[in-house]
Amino acid sequence: MKVDYRLYDEEIDGTLAAPCGLYCGNCSIFRAYFDRNHEKITEVAKKYKCAVEKIRCSGCRTESKDCWSGDCEFKECTINKGIMFCNECDEFPCDKIQKFAESASDHSVIWTNFDRVKESGWRQWLREQDEKWRCNVCKAKLEYYDTQCPVCGILFK
Repeated sequence: MKVDYRLYDEEIDGTLAAPCGLYCGNCSIFRAYFDRNHEKITEVAKKYKCAVEKIRCSGCRTESKDCWSGDCEFKECTINKGIMFCNECDEFPCDKIQKFAESASDHSVIWTNFDRVKESGWRQWLREQDEKWRCNVCKAKLEYYDTQCPVCGILFK
């Protein structure tokens, strides 16, 4: 029997749609914590030079303290302005989002993500992201920088 892994509207978790345009589901911090992967948590803590206990995230929009960037300027700004994403702001693109997009190679995807959210809506975008960030063979969840599936071991090109 083939498993249907697609998300339906009632399953879509808006906490994974970061205000800055990133998809939380492929973040190494989120994946390590959500998957309860203690080896990965230790690896991520070393990368960010912090205590293992600090590697906790349930998504950028979560209201709990389990949010890596609890003091995120984008989250605070969008809440204050009553918008969901930075690109809905009259001041978009501001210097802060511009610098953020340039700060890491995985951040530059926000421009494409903003366009897609605007075109298809955030629920459809999240469905697409969920599908995009899965192994083609075993459907395991993947991180942005994965070159090999953490479950079945297949190498990606």
